[in-house]
Amino acid sequence: MERLSGKFAPEVLDAIDERIVSLLELDGRLTHREIAEQVDLSRSAAATRIQRLIGEGHVAVRGVAHPAVLGRPSLAHVSIAVHGSAAAVARAAAEREDTAFVSLVAGRYAVVAEIRTAGQAEIEAALTDLRGLPGVGAIDTILYTEVLHDVAGPVGEVTADLDDTDRALLRVLQEDGRASYVRLGGEVGLSAAGARRRVVRLVEGQAVRIAAVRRHSGSDRRSAMGIGLRLAGDHPEVLADLAALTPVVFAARSVGRCDAVLTVNAATTGELAAVLDAARAHPGVRGAESWSHLEVVKETYASVRL
Repeated sequence: MERLSGKFAPEVLDAIDERIVSLLELDGRLTHREIAEQVDLSRSAAATRIQRLIGEGHVAVRGVAHPAVLGRPSLAHVSIAVHGSAAAVARAAAEREDTAFVSLVAGRYAVVAEIRTAGQAEIEAALTDLRGLPGVGAIDTILYTEVLHDVAGPVGEVTADLDDTDRALLRVLQEDGRASYVRLGGEVGLSAAGARRRVVRLVEGQAVRIAAVRRHSGSDRRSAMGIGLRLAGDHPEVLADLAALTPVVFAARSVGRCDAVLTVNAATTGELAAVLDAARAHPGVRGAESWSHLEVVKETYASVRL
């Protein structure tokens, strides 16, 4: 994900806008014509809506590289208790290069952060640094063991081998996931057809995911919530069942305080409540805790240097 900046129109999106965003979340490089056919608009009307959604900052379409491609395959969720200003702690955590996500939250803790590093030793060093920040009272760490669902980034094993040209393409896609193949080819010295072949191979090989990322810092009238689950024995279907719910944007197996972590992004608090209730009611779940994201301070999944 990447924090969306610039001018933002706070009005609620209509049903067609929401449908377009949902399609772009699945595939950020769908053409105007392909989207128009699925939402029953003319090509020009669809193009106008897409340009408005991106231009006003409702969404951004980015290419997000797999953490392994970035040399940062180890991921950890860190909950931070504070004394004093939580915003100051969040800003200090956000200044770190290894934090991909930092948010002010309501719940048991005041700040949550996601760390992405090269390995466990680097995670331990990062946690030591975070404990030493002014205002930090305590931290609680959840290590992700397997990311199963992520609307922003690719999951699974990377099967594509990357060369310097591939990495150059990824750098362009990080800034503009809908860049034309003509532009992509021109940036890296390939024909448009050659750029297309490479992008398709990178996507199919899980090296990158190109998709729309919604703004969810609060001003768009959407709500985001994290859920930590404690599971009952071996229930592999739990995350598959819950990740299939439309508002769930992230699902991972983990070790530590929770056995699994979900992130939910919805238009209403009622939708959040429904997902939380579905999680609690699942026969494979023995307990659930939740935290509400009040303000996203940093999201840089799509802007790490390659």
